[in-house]
Amino acid sequence: MSLDSPSRLQAATLADAALPRRAKLALENVQTELRARLEPQLPLLLQDTGQALAQATPVDTDEPQQAARQAALYGLSRNAAAFSRRFLAALESALANLQTPRKAPEPTPVAPSELALLDEATLDEQATLANVASRLEARNSLALQLLGHRLGVLATTPALEGEQLPLGPYSLCRVLLDAADALQLPSEARRLLLLQFEKRMTELYPELLDACNARLIQDGILPHLSFIPVRVQPSSTRRSTAPSNADATRPASPNRATPADIHTTAAAMPDFNALRALLQQRRLLLDKLRPGSTAPSAREPLSQAELLDTLHHLRRQAVPAASLDEYRQILLAQARQTHGHGMTLATPDNDSFELLSLYLAQLRRQLRPRSPGDTLVERLRLPLLQLVLRDPGFFTQPAHPARQLLNAVSVAGARWLAADDIDNQWLGLLQRAVTSVQQDDDGKPETFAEANQTLQSGLMAQARRIEMAERRQIEAARGREKLALARQRAAQVLDGLRGGRSLGRFQSILLEQAWLDVLALTHLRSGEHDSAWQEVLDTSARIIDILTGTVPPPDDDALASRIRDALAQVGYHGADAAAIAAQLVQTAADEGLASRTELLVQLRARARLGEGSEPQAAPPVPLTPSEQDARERLRTLPCPVWVELLDPNDDPLRRRLAWVSAHTAQALLLNRRGQRIGTEDLDVLARMLAAGHLRILERDVTPAEAAWETLLASLQRTGASDAALATAEVPDGD
Repeated sequence: MSLDSPSRLQAATLADAALPRRAKLALENVQTELRARLEPQLPLLLQDTGQALAQATPVDTDEPQQAARQAALYGLSRNAAAFSRRFLAALESALANLQTPRKAPEPTPVAPSELALLDEATLDEQATLANVASRLEARNSLALQLLGHRLGVLATTPALEGEQLPLGPYSLCRVLLDAADALQLPSEARRLLLLQFEKRMTELYPELLDACNARLIQDGILPHLSFIPVRVQPSSTRRSTAPSNADATRPASPNRATPADIHTTAAAMPDFNALRALLQQRRLLLDKLRPGSTAPSAREPLSQAELLDTLHHLRRQAVPAASLDEYRQILLAQARQTHGHGMTLATPDNDSFELLSLYLAQLRRQLRPRSPGDTLVERLRLPLLQLVLRDPGFFTQPAHPARQLLNAVSVAGARWLAADDIDNQWLGLLQRAVTSVQQDDDGKPETFAEANQTLQSGLMAQARRIEMAERRQIEAARGREKLALARQRAAQVLDGLRGGRSLGRFQSILLEQAWLDVLALTHLRSGEHDSAWQEVLDTSARIIDILTGTVPPPDDDALASRIRDALAQVGYHGADAAAIAAQLVQTAADEGLASRTELLVQLRARARLGEGSEPQAAPPVPLTPSEQDARERLRTLPCPVWVELLDPNDDPLRRRLAWVSAHTAQALLLNRRGQRIGTEDLDVLARMLAAGHLRILERDVTPAEAAWETLLASLQRTGASDAALATAEVPDGD
């Protein structure tokens, strides 16, 4: 049986579902919990929506608005029972089809209602849904993660999350709007319904998720699953290089690096002793390359407790210093005053000091000076020093809370970050995290862990909003592509119907502007296998026959009436549609030149259906073989993918290539906020790629990650150079 066969996709109830006995029993218990908690709330939700609708509609509104409000209120009360049935039935169906294979949604044919792709009301409803769902998800992220893992076990898939989670906020909001079809509400009332749903679910949803998780635990579904935030133990030098179980539930940073990227980096990470050995090799090589250098005289090492205490006082007194090396000098000078003789740092502390100093120096090279990220990294300098002295695991664990926090903060200072990537809400999250770390004068690991946990929760909610924005942009781009293809096909059809027969310039303009829109809209709605398409083809053929003199103008108004109705559907007002129809059927042939000129001016002034969505004309210069290869590579990329636009006179600019058309030469570029910054011609991008002005990135690496990888590679090269130098110094012979 095919995985997509109807029998696998149409299980409306759990009783009908072809599920294993244990899975079906567990889901039936969840369904019982859902019905018990949601069924009493649904009528109250409709009451709340009715009150909100009454308050939102002013008393002095005009009669049509009052009538629409009364119709909405009537639908809320009369169809409440049908709404509740549809809502609960949809939830049960989602659970019943839990094991139905999931695949990425295909772009759906654009039906008449889907022309709302360009409709503000529908876009507003979609934006409201995304905002409500993202807020509910952010408030309940832990319970949703646990539920996603447990339902993933029942679905025999990895953990479910986001829109794949049947009881997640996105699914619930969509179920709500589907059930609201029974209420026959206008768009504003549907938006109010979503907002009232959010208010009611703010208190109900956490209890609902906890109850569902508890039911699944009782049924033996991952009974010991839990989430434990990372708590780094002070003064611990034993650090595993493998990611912990808690890492699996930690949200990704907003740069959207994949878990595979993190695991790959972790696997190659040396332990702290290996890093210290590389540092020692670096010192030895530098000593050999500096003539006359001598080993420092032996001095008493400063205890770590005294070192941390001095750093604590430096932070309390806000002692300024340009670098960590300058802070080292201040520390040793104060130690000399305290002890009466010169002191030095203990070897492990000195290594941590030096390694962090090298790391931050390398990171500053990756950051744009005086950018928000550069300022925030500067504020973290002393807290990080206190941290690494207690916990060198910072250097060996990519998933360390302080490393995650530094990664997120560094993005705000990246040289490849564009001005339109900056978001005040995002910067606020970063600033609050850094401020919470600064408020702890001791720089304890627990402070970093707590600040990072709060930060990652906020970044996860933001990443969800960005994902939704990106998805809407891709859907809009696909809609523009469909419209462009429909216009191309309409132009081909008109050209074929003309069959080389000549028309006057005025009649050609009417056909190629006004009537072509009708053909394009019909093709978009119905395709070429529908009676509506055949009807508009017949009408087009009659118009061309009349305009070319093949047949006489009609005696009645039937044809003109059909043309007026068709033009009205593409946005022409009644008077304009009537004037165009009269010209197309030659019933206004006696009108003067002034009337035609006025009509042409009106046609050119109005926005046409899909204006601006047509593919650009091919460039006059053909692509070279290397450019053709680059074009084919771009077309076959697994979008979305990060790319960098390279300017020899400026810093690179990182963008997200979110979509490439399979039928036209269009591509969609987005910024880091999911906003469209341009629809580039694929040939232009191919030329840039072939010329080295565009680079495809395998990973979206943060500046902090790039700085660490660069430093580690440099230390390893230094170690290799030291070994080569030692080999070269071995004398020949015995």
